[in-house]
Amino acid sequence: MFGNLHRAYSSRSLDTSPTSGRSSRASCRRRNTDLTSDARPDFDHERADSPTPQPLTTRLTSALLGSSPDQFRAATQHPFLMSAGKGTLSKHDLSRWLSQDRLYAETYISFITSLIARVTLPFSFISDKTSCLRWRIVNLLTGALTNIQREINFFTTVAQKYDLRLDQPFSDSSSTFGPNDITAQYLSLFRLYHLDPDQSLLEGLLVLWATEKCYLEAWTYASTFLAQDIAGADDADGGALRDEFIPNWSSAEFENFVDDIADVTDELAQKDGALRKIEVYRALWLHVLEIEREFWPNVDVVVS
Repeated sequence: MFGNLHRAYSSRSLDTSPTSGRSSRASCRRRNTDLTSDARPDFDHERADSPTPQPLTTRLTSALLGSSPDQFRAATQHPFLMSAGKGTLSKHDLSRWLSQDRLYAETYISFITSLIARVTLPFSFISDKTSCLRWRIVNLLTGALTNIQREINFFTTVAQKYDLRLDQPFSDSSSTFGPNDITAQYLSLFRLYHLDPDQSLLEGLLVLWATEKCYLEAWTYASTFLAQDIAGADDADGGALRDEFIPNWSSAEFENFVDDIADVTDELAQKDGALRKIEVYRALWLHVLEIEREFWPNVDVVVS
């Protein structure tokens, strides 16, 4: 199983055709509050009377963040984000990016359901669901599923309010809307978990955390360029980013949600001994960073 994963991500052999499936980090953006690494049941692995796991001394997510600082910076500090924060991003440029992100968000639904399907709940009755890793994962993912639907409605409401399009072709030379090449890679990555039962729950949670972590850090970076003395109505997009999107995507609630994903991912990784095969997970992490870096459109940045 892990050999297949390493081939899939290290060789970039994923199907990147526009018809393949991709998903999003829009999943929660608002706060939500366990299993072995594969889909096979292991009912004795965690019983109702199991002690609360001890704090991790080494976290998989921290190890991955520390292993690739330059790649992480490139994925989360793009000129597009600077322009977004400064209010110089046009409605056209925002629409062409937002339309691709909307595809990500909609495909995110099938990605989350594929992860839920990988969780085998214990036969033992557990009254305190917070004491059971598998129940915590289920609660986290079902919360994400609810909130991604709110997120998609949020896209629609804001787009209507600020006269933005959610089906803007990415290329000015095209009149047909669909996923661009980079979005198609995300669709392929998410579809992989929907179609291939050999992709583990831990790998899927890592993808979820990686995409959401990058999204949070990217929009937190954009928020650093917000000027307090400028009204949103004066921005090139009419204030959609300043007044709606950036506060939502850099909020404490979203940060808490990302932390919750990291917690269950790290706890499951500890049970699976994931740090012994860190290079497999690093290959997956780097693949997500590569897609995230390319997901931001190139724009002209106004220097002030």
